[in-house]
Amino acid sequence: MVKIIHMADTHLGYREGRGTINKWAIPNYSKPYEQEIYDAFLKVIDDVSKLKDVDFLVHCGDMFHLPTVNRSYPPPEPARRVLKTALDTFFKNSNNKVPFIYIEGNHGVFKGYEYTPFESHISKERYPNLYYFKDRDLIEAIKTNNPLKLEFNDKKVRFYLFPYFEFKSHAEYKNAYDNWIINQKPNDNNYINIAIAHGSKLDETLHKKVSSDDFGYDYIALGHEHGLKSESRTHYYAGCLLPMNFKEITETQGYLIINIEENTRKLEVEKVYTDKMLTRPFEIIPINISPQESSEELRNNVNKELANYISKDGFDPKTSARLKMNFTGEMTFEKLWQINDLMVTLRRDCFSQTDKYNILQLIWQVSDISETIEDDISPGIIEDYILEKPDEEFNNFVKEKLTEDKTQFNVEKLTQFGLSAIKSALRIMDKEKEV
Repeated sequence: MVKIIHMADTHLGYREGRGTINKWAIPNYSKPYEQEIYDAFLKVIDDVSKLKDVDFLVHCGDMFHLPTVNRSYPPPEPARRVLKTALDTFFKNSNNKVPFIYIEGNHGVFKGYEYTPFESHISKERYPNLYYFKDRDLIEAIKTNNPLKLEFNDKKVRFYLFPYFEFKSHAEYKNAYDNWIINQKPNDNNYINIAIAHGSKLDETLHKKVSSDDFGYDYIALGHEHGLKSESRTHYYAGCLLPMNFKEITETQGYLIINIEENTRKLEVEKVYTDKMLTRPFEIIPINISPQESSEELRNNVNKELANYISKDGFDPKTSARLKMNFTGEMTFEKLWQINDLMVTLRRDCFSQTDKYNILQLIWQVSDISETIEDDISPGIIEDYILEKPDEEFNNFVKEKLTEDKTQFNVEKLTQFGLSAIKSALRIMDKEKEV
């Protein structure tokens, strides 16, 4: 029996920035949710390093969250330190007898450079049983027309490696990859053959030879998609350790313990769920609205929901809530302004009263129910109001705001400015429709 720990997408150094309070979990060191990911990662590494009879630990990419294609910053110092701590813990507890195999994903990579933060801050000599493969290794394998694989003859196990590579971005990449990949087909059934890949069918970053398993691997360990799930009998995504955003709270996160019987190649898959380690709530709060609802009624409804997150102890970086408010209803242009203006103000109030609110993040989304109606039935309520009576809508909104803050401005001039902005926006919308 060969036992493999399969994990992926740890995204060390992930810092949620949109709509969050600038509050540190550890002063000048890490942010609250960032620290929670570190804690979960170190706990999992400690747990798996103490399991009996583990033969391999496989990590399928995205160890770090940064850098990315659009953000060239290196991982924050805490992330690099946590990785070193994790490697020390793993190899110490496993008596340095269990190989740790890592392939590069699309996060944590300086594109165009010969090195990555993983190797520039980790001494290979310190960890002789650490095996690391990046896209440069894959490119070199393609250039020389050699397989990219790792063999352990004593255990009769062979790993075929597929670091993240955007082979469809350019025609020459795709053709070269298609010609090379035949080298990744196992030709020795005396070995247990395992593929390690970072990619997905959804964005076409996982080659069809791997996604369809034309090569007959005994197990395919996948990274890139953030939910723990099975794609087929032999294809598994481990997912993240914790949900990173509101889109992921409906998925499960964790890691996998895989047992493969040497003779029959029978798989035993144990799913270990780690999302239960999450100490803070992710809450999506639905709020129904109507055009007739006053600003005061809207404010009262939202404040009623926020009251659930008032704590006598104030802000706690370990338990503070991440909130998303979903406003749904018929949207006039004035109502859209009211919602955004209200939420900006409330978020500022919540984050300035840390002795009162236990809220880490407050974001919102506005959904117009008219958008669910076919275009030939209704042109949409927002557009109706913009086209038919924009001056009245904007004028009413400006008057209401100026009454609230007791300031003196020329309402007519402000309305003219507002209409100019609306007309400009409509021209952009029309161009987008043409495309």
